[in-house]
Amino acid sequence: MKKLFYLCGLMLLFAACKTTKDEKFVQWNGRIANAQNDSVYLLLNNREKAFALDFDGNFQDTMQLVQEGYKTFSVEREEFTVYLIPGDSLILNLDLAEIENNFSFSGKGKNRNNYLIQKQFKTDRFLNDSDRIFHLAPEDFRKACANLHRDFMNDLKQRDIDPSFITIEEKNLQFDMVNLLYIYKDSYAYFNPDKPQLPVDFLKEVLDIDMDNEDHFSTFTSYRSIVLAALQEKLYQGFSADVLLQTIKSPSIKKAFLQTLVYELNPKDVNSEAIYQAILKHTQSPSLLKEAKKRKEGK
Repeated sequence: MKKLFYLCGLMLLFAACKTTKDEKFVQWNGRIANAQNDSVYLLLNNREKAFALDFDGNFQDTMQLVQEGYKTFSVEREEFTVYLIPGDSLILNLDLAEIENNFSFSGKGKNRNNYLIQKQFKTDRFLNDSDRIFHLAPEDFRKACANLHRDFMNDLKQRDIDPSFITIEEKNLQFDMVNLLYIYKDSYAYFNPDKPQLPVDFLKEVLDIDMDNEDHFSTFTSYRSIVLAALQEKLYQGFSADVLLQTIKSPSIKKAFLQTLVYELNPKDVNSEAIYQAILKHTQSPSLLKEAKKRKEGK
């Protein structure tokens, strides 16, 4: 009897270990019709994972995923956001000839990712209607963004999606909407050259955002865009690159801003020397320093 209990215990332990091990992986397979390239890609924590397509566009693979989060799926130069959780088993069905009508997931994790794909299509249609949307008055544009946000929230809550993702996506949507305001602000003068300038408090929502949050910067794409746009705006307003870098506590934000500063270097710009000195002071990255020197010298 003791031997039987011992064997049962080993079996339970093996099963538990197997479950834990399996939950660190994501099954990713499917078919992509009318593909011109021989591979598709996932960007996972700054590394690219390639999935080879066979002659009929089928692919199948298993990848290790220790931490859940938003990832970028790339196919035929198009990029889409997905949210992967260890233990997912996704089957993709995609026809590139009719991408909006034939892009769906099945399997474990399908609902949250089908929501994200449809959200991206709706956002693209919203922004592609540029002649109408960017000619709207500021308050009318805000109302259009509010309607879009409400549609996304309704779609999110009508699907059978785990509450933990809904909480994360609600925060993501807040950043998405502020990012749309930034896009409108940058486009307003071009589409409305004869109209008054935007109110000084047009981007008042930015005041409620923690602009130095390491976790948000690594998690949310729109948050990254907002933070870097705000820093670049301050730079154009005359703030010192050195002073701005000194105020940043997040390592990821500082690194990203340094990369942005490198592209500001121009041998014909009188401000380049101060920016270059700030880069030298705040990084020891050989590749970044090499690129900074190259751009400063106009090579």
